[in-house]
Amino acid sequence: MSAARVGAPVPAIATVASLRPSLARLRAWVEQRDYAGWEPYDFLNSPALSAKIFAGFPLNWFAIQAGKQLGSVALRKALRIPFSKNPKALALFISGYCDLAHSGEDTRAQAEYLKAELSRLRSPNEQEYCWGYDWPYVSLRGSTMPLSSPNAIATVACGEALLDMWQEFGDAGALEMAKSVGSFIVTRLNRPVDLPDQLCFSYTPSNFTRIYNSSALCCAFLARLGAMVGRTQYLEIAHRGISYLATVQARDGSWPYGADRRQRWIDSFHTGFNLSAFRAYESATGDHSFAPAWTAGFQFYVKSFFETDGASKYYPDSTYPVDIHSCSQALLVLSDVATDDPDARDLALRVLRWTETNMQSSDGYFYYQRHRWWVNRVPYMRWAQAWMFRALAHLHRVSLSRE
Repeated sequence: MSAARVGAPVPAIATVASLRPSLARLRAWVEQRDYAGWEPYDFLNSPALSAKIFAGFPLNWFAIQAGKQLGSVALRKALRIPFSKNPKALALFISGYCDLAHSGEDTRAQAEYLKAELSRLRSPNEQEYCWGYDWPYVSLRGSTMPLSSPNAIATVACGEALLDMWQEFGDAGALEMAKSVGSFIVTRLNRPVDLPDQLCFSYTPSNFTRIYNSSALCCAFLARLGAMVGRTQYLEIAHRGISYLATVQARDGSWPYGADRRQRWIDSFHTGFNLSAFRAYESATGDHSFAPAWTAGFQFYVKSFFETDGASKYYPDSTYPVDIHSCSQALLVLSDVATDDPDARDLALRVLRWTETNMQSSDGYFYYQRHRWWVNRVPYMRWAQAWMFRALAHLHRVSLSRE
């Protein structure tokens, strides 16, 4: 790993006890705001950009990209972009609360409240439970998604959170909702690859994209659900989907974002999503046949995306921007192997301390991105706060389990 440093100097490696203050401050911040906030892609929620002219391409795309790139709270306030609740964010908070409950915290009331919110915010006009985003999205390299239309990545995050509630609290209603999520995945998502030994799910029901991480996470969820409820069909589908992920892996252990020629970039957190999907599938099924692919991917991940001080790089060949998504996913990936891998534990603690020192505000929320010469401090709820809450709560649970 490179010796380059980013941002403020890093104090001594964190201990388990130091997890609590950053997590407690973040929890207070998000609960005070009822889990509602801004997102990088929500500029089209502005009343000032609601005119029909902004509904069509390319102005809609320019507006979304402007919102992502401009780190200005003042501009968002001037455009009157409202706070809103993002289903994926709520799901990540639920999973975090379940980890805290497992560690002895009384968080059932918060999890049940958010489950009710998920039910309220489900995608309309769909038979099964599924979710989208609280803003319309247009991309040149991925999917176009109308407001609240269902997509794989938001839906599977909600499904995982519901299974967490079932396992932690015995919430039968959450399990029924999770079963419906499974039905949505297998009946509503398209299969741009559907072979006897390989399968890939589309990102939305309206396209045939081959986005590797979203398909793999769907399959990991199906493996977990199938193992819980005895659905062998789900286990078979999951095996084919994870096999596809292993097949498209490059020789150096990496994965591009997707199969399209416009989707060939490689980044930190999407690589981490793939690694998490492998681990979740193996944990649910006991199938170790994909261990070589996971090992190659993990070695590439550790070698390519971290500075020696714990800063999480976005791309293999560039330190900046350091994105909070990369930091949070790193904590999740590394904490899952820390028990058996001292080097992974050491790296996880360096990532934790660097992130707390360089990316958390004095108010408790986490910044979006740190660039070479400036910091985007807009407090995005899903992209930053929900992911860091999930990561810190999970790392807290893993740490407590080893004491």
